[in-house]
Amino acid sequence: MFGHFTVRSRLPRPPEAVWADAVSRRGINDEFFPWLRMRLPPGDLPVRLDQPARIGRCWMLLLGCLPVECDQLTLLRLEPGAFDERSSMLGQRVWWHRRRVLAADGGCEVVDRVAFLPRCRWMLPVCRPLFRLVFAWRHYRLRRRYR
Repeated sequence: MFGHFTVRSRLPRPPEAVWADAVSRRGINDEFFPWLRMRLPPGDLPVRLDQPARIGRCWMLLLGCLPVECDQLTLLRLEPGAFDERSSMLGQRVWWHRRRVLAADGGCEVVDRVAFLPRCRWMLPVCRPLFRLVFAWRHYRLRRRYR
């Protein structure tokens, strides 16, 4: 049984500016700050992919220092304004994250769709509110940054 949810935010900035931050190391970690930090593999992050690619191991660090999760990051799609991730994690058999940054009147809308399958079914009632909270925080940080 999968857990899933969608989070949306309207931002008063051009989609290109928001997208550039959304796929940068600084932007990703600013969304998580101060609770989490994502340690991405070394090297430049891709800007566009023509085919699915395994990006590598990404550690999630609680308060920036304590490893709490490891994401084997795989991108199925990456192009300006859109990415689709399908990865596995230590605690999640499957993790899907789809982000779109869409043009809207007066700026843009960021839409995150998330689905996940915990390795232990009994963890679903714990994971669902926890992940919703993490993404609510990420969108709060986005709205704060671009207000």
